[in-house]
Amino acid sequence: MESLELKRPFQSIERHIEAVDAENQNQTSTAVTSTVGLITAQQHHLKRVKHIHDKLRKNPVGASGASHKKAQLFSNKTHYNPHDPDARISVKPGKARKLNYHCSMAVDTAQGVISHIQADFADGRDSQYLPAMTVQIQKRLKANELRMTELLADAGYSNGFNYEFLELRNLTPWIRVFGKYKPERQWVTYDRKEDVFTCVMGKTIPFKGFDRSADGKPIKNYRASKRDCIPCVLKESCTPKSLFKRIFMTAYEDHYHRAYERQLSRRGKRMKQVRQSTVEPVFGSLVHHYGLSKINVLGKAAAHKVMLMAATCFNLKKYLKTFKRKLANSAAMDTIAHLTGALFTPSIAFYLEIFENLTS
Repeated sequence: MESLELKRPFQSIERHIEAVDAENQNQTSTAVTSTVGLITAQQHHLKRVKHIHDKLRKNPVGASGASHKKAQLFSNKTHYNPHDPDARISVKPGKARKLNYHCSMAVDTAQGVISHIQADFADGRDSQYLPAMTVQIQKRLKANELRMTELLADAGYSNGFNYEFLELRNLTPWIRVFGKYKPERQWVTYDRKEDVFTCVMGKTIPFKGFDRSADGKPIKNYRASKRDCIPCVLKESCTPKSLFKRIFMTAYEDHYHRAYERQLSRRGKRMKQVRQSTVEPVFGSLVHHYGLSKINVLGKAAAHKVMLMAATCFNLKKYLKTFKRKLANSAAMDTIAHLTGALFTPSIAFYLEIFENLTS
């Protein structure tokens, strides 16, 4: 963390064209420069980072260690590590801020076998890596004549696009709804069939069209009439800062609603327990016993190799344990068969009786 450096402002297109024209006139060859060390984040993202940092600086309490003379506020949008540009700054509640890689992993719920693992940038959300992982897992299972019908994941993978993506691939997503989704809203009720809101005074708030958020996500826009809102006695409580009621809702409302109903069902609660008892122990084993607590390599490709080797060792060890149990059970059955064969020779009726007992 002490070797982090500030990124330089990214050169504008106009200045880049002017520089290229000047270099062409001087007949000098130019090489394509890398974006490493340059600010490539959008302006509204940078403003958000500045707002968060200003808020932390004005906090009278301050975080632990904030008074240290070397304490600084870092962000992946403004800082980078020149020694390992692929490493990203990440932080979790109760843990120190440091450079990390993100480990994405899929585990089979039946045997606890790791079916996929990959290294990703630590500044990305879990949800953005799910579609590519799903495609690779399905392809690998299909090659082994296996079919995936359900997918279990924690709330970090909750995303409207992911719900739609999984349903289109005939997969049932057991992912808890998380984020800005609101199953119920104050002052209004939603008619899913008619796609319209109705306020407590009985006035309708119809759908007006699609729009996009600052991050480019599709949203639905609902807007009431001024004639209904201005004379309303509940306006100061319902919409005090606007002349009329406006509601913005995600374009994946139906997919979120189905996921929300699944998580409240009895099977949804059972699936949560299955995920916690399947994935969490495997990830804990990789971190504490297979060397994934710290990676001594540089670059995302090298980190991916380390994770892949750790997962391979985990699967081999699990296979050897299962293989030993099968051998032990086989040896025990051979011994029992040998002893019973020494006592008597079973007849056909004896085998038929055993078969009937097993089938019943």
